[in-house]
Amino acid sequence: MIAIDEALISAFVERWQPDTNTFHLPLDHPEVGLCALLGMNSEQLSGRSEAPGFGSKGKWYEKGGFLAEVASRYLQVNGTDVTEAQSYLLLMLGSTLFVDKSRDRVRPVVNLFLDELEEIDQYSWASGTLAWLYRCLGQASRAGARGVAGCLTLLQCWIYEYFPGFRPSHFEPPVVGPDEAWASRWIGQPATGSVADPSVRLAFYRRALDSLTPSDVSWTPFHQRPHQAVRRSLYTGVIRFADIGEFYDPARCLRQFGYRQMVPPPPSRPQRADRPEAPGGYVIRIPESFDAAWDALLSHMVHIDMYSQPWRRYPYETTVDYLDWFVAHSHCRVLQDDGDADRLVDSAAVRFDH
Repeated sequence: MIAIDEALISAFVERWQPDTNTFHLPLDHPEVGLCALLGMNSEQLSGRSEAPGFGSKGKWYEKGGFLAEVASRYLQVNGTDVTEAQSYLLLMLGSTLFVDKSRDRVRPVVNLFLDELEEIDQYSWASGTLAWLYRCLGQASRAGARGVAGCLTLLQCWIYEYFPGFRPSHFEPPVVGPDEAWASRWIGQPATGSVADPSVRLAFYRRALDSLTPSDVSWTPFHQRPHQAVRRSLYTGVIRFADIGEFYDPARCLRQFGYRQMVPPPPSRPQRADRPEAPGGYVIRIPESFDAAWDALLSHMVHIDMYSQPWRRYPYETTVDYLDWFVAHSHCRVLQDDGDADRLVDSAAVRFDH
């Protein structure tokens, strides 16, 4: 297992912008992209992006329940190979990819995926995992939130790969084989390093993020041109997990594809967006008509060679007008000018309960 550094996750959640599904940092608006998820978790990217028989009004735990209890129901039926596979998949999906803040419950929609095992490989698990993580980050970015759900293993490994300065000290990740998940490099790493106090680590991470420079980032850790290895990573549109839909736009992070960053187009707008400060009532509704874009990749992707140019001297190159746009449209730093690490400019800070 990969130990989760909650202070590190919290420092990044503070900078999440749910309107664009990117992190606001002093040098860019990076996003956890499809190419990164596919490279680290080896999850399937092609396939359908919606779940069968689950409407937008479904409740969280209706016909669901505790992971261990629901898994045991499959085994109690007759103990066949099919029910054993269903039990294993339920535990994997509910405790790894689509994690709830309770850590021991599962959404009922997961059960629907398991009813027909012959179709289990027909879904885009990578985009579904990412859609669920985006939604969880959006909810956690609210002022009243007290934690974050989603695939935090993915998020933390993404941080380690793109921001080497946050990697555990005195831990050299091994080289992974071609058939191994990239995230396995970080199995066994110490989560907290030499500082056990989470509040001290959080203050350090805030200062470090506020002080980031372009040279502190590994812009293309998986592939010099990741879209050549994972073409769908340039898809722009809605990604979905069951009733949850989120916008995905790689035009905001072209440097992660080895290209010069240009001023991106305005973000897409959902049909309805309620993001109150209280934990409850977070609602994002996107018309189902947007889902057709997933199956029409050529007309719903960033044609990067026509849109921008590969960087020439430095991997963090931008167009002349980008930096002025970035300063005007970004909240680059979290800490106040006086350097007080315990006070935030943004009231939507997330702190974990310890």
